[in-house]
Amino acid sequence: MLYGDPLSFACETLGVNNMLDHHYSEVFTVSKEEVYAYTLIHGIPQSESTSKQSLAEGFHYYKEEGKWYTFFRERNYVFDEKVFVDDESGKKYIVHTLLKLAGTGLY
Repeated sequence: MLYGDPLSFACETLGVNNMLDHHYSEVFTVSKEEVYAYTLIHGIPQSESTSKQSLAEGFHYYKEEGKWYTFFRERNYVFDEKVFVDDESGKKYIVHTLLKLAGTGLY
């Protein structure tokens, strides 16, 4: 779910063109907590950015000096910047945000 295309997978699984009349719970039977537990074993997907200097648009996250940094960039505008001193809080926020962005409905 964090690495692939959950929308296409769900549509293919249900044999539909879109999810307008369906719920992701018809396809995904895991909880947000189970996805988070999975990332503790297998790691969080690699972000395109390793610093705030990345010019790519979208959600960015990186770990530096023991802290998680997250932000969104759109049209070269940075917003919703967050810094997490606590490793667990940072990872949970990242997983939660990735699940929302992937359209899984697990938030």
